[in-house]
Amino acid sequence: MVKKIVAIVLMIVLGVTAVFVLTACGGEKNIAVIGREAGSGTRSAYEELIKNADGEELGDVGMVKTAEELPKTSDVLTKVSTLPTAIGYVSLGSVNDTVKKLSVNGVEATSKNVINGTYKLARPFVIMTNKAMEGKMQALTADFISFLQSRQAQEIVVQEGYVTVASDTDYSAPDVKPAGDAIVIKGSTSVDPLMDKLIAKYLELNGTVSQKDFNKDCQGSSAGKEAAKNDKTGNVIGLSSAAVTDAALATFNIAQDAIAVIVNTNNTLTDITIEQLFDVYSGAVLKFSELTK
Repeated sequence: MVKKIVAIVLMIVLGVTAVFVLTACGGEKNIAVIGREAGSGTRSAYEELIKNADGEELGDVGMVKTAEELPKTSDVLTKVSTLPTAIGYVSLGSVNDTVKKLSVNGVEATSKNVINGTYKLARPFVIMTNKAMEGKMQALTADFISFLQSRQAQEIVVQEGYVTVASDTDYSAPDVKPAGDAIVIKGSTSVDPLMDKLIAKYLELNGTVSQKDFNKDCQGSSAGKEAAKNDKTGNVIGLSSAAVTDAALATFNIAQDAIAVIVNTNNTLTDITIEQLFDVYSGAVLKFSELTK
C-alpha cells in the first residue's frame, strides 16, 4: 500500500513537472495587449496619437480583437505588473514602480520632454461644465472652479509630475462658505488622482469647506462629458483626459499629461517606436522578439 501511494505521488509530481516543462518549452508567448475600454479619454487620445508609416491612426483600424479592454487606470497597472507578456498605456502621473516605462522613439516620457515637444504621446487634462450654465453656476462650484484656474492649483499640477498650463491668478478663499449643493465631479480615471490632490489643496486654503462638499465618481471621460452636458443645477464638473470639442461644453485645460507606455518590470525592452506600437495594438506584431529585429 505504501509503495502504491508513493508511486501515485511520483506520477502526480512528474505530471505537474511535465506540464510546466511543456509550457516553458512551448516557445515565446504572444504579447498580451492591454488597452482601455471605449469611452476612455486616454484611449481616445492614444488611438489618435498612434499612427503607422502612412499616417493612419490606430483608432481608424481598431485594436486587435485579442486585446483586453479595462475600465480604469489602476486596472491597467495591476494587469501589466502581474503579467510578464503584457503591454499597456496609462497617464504618466499614474506610473509607479510596479511597472516599467518605455521610451518612445528614443525619448523618455517626462514632463520636461512634453514641454520641449520631443515626447509625442501627450494630451490635455480638461475641465468641463455645461455652457448653458455659464453665469448660473452655484457659488460653491464657481469658487472651486476659480481655484482650479489658479496659480496654487498649478503648483499641485507640477508637484504631481504633470505639465503646468501656467497661471498667474491667485486664489483667495472667501470669509464665508459659498452657498450651494455638494460639487459633483465625474469623468476621467486618469485625471482622478490629480483631482484628489487638488481637492485636498482647496480644502486647505478654504477652511469653510469640507470633504462632504464633494461628490466625486470617476468612471471615464465619456461619463464626465455626459454629466456636464446634463447639468441643470450648476454644480457639475466633468473631467476629460483628451481634447474636447463639444460645442455644448465650456472647457479649460488644467494640465498637460503624457501617455506612458508600460510593460512588466521583467521585460528587457526599453524603447519602442510609434509605428511599432501601431503594429502591436493592431495585431500586426504578436511577439516582443519581433520588435528587436
